[in-house]
Amino acid sequence: MPGRVIPKPDATAERTIRWSRVVSYVLVVLAAVVFSLRPELFGDPEGQPAHALLHVGRIVLGVLLAVAALGVQVVVGVRWRAGLRRRAHDDAEVGSGDGSEPAGNRAPGDR
Repeated sequence: MPGRVIPKPDATAERTIRWSRVVSYVLVVLAAVVFSLRPELFGDPEGQPAHALLHVGRIVLGVLLAVAALGVQVVVGVRWRAGLRRRAHDDAEVGSGDGSEPAGNRAPGDR
């Protein structure tokens, strides 16, 4: 039994998906750079009382950047799927005049 078939994205959706991937990669690279900052870059721990806060801030910023990269992918995916549903709903209204059977994957007749 074949699974659901999701159509390929149109040109506009492909551009949006490509843009979201670029943004996500940039955010992940920034997170990696923030995580890779060495403690020596922040100065001497004894001479700088806020040294520990800088370490915590570095970790928090890195996590936020990584979560933002994931969030971009989730938002673009949800919007694309919503667009597919909207188009399927519009096609169902136009395609079947009586509206008795919804468009999409229909069950085989022998079940």
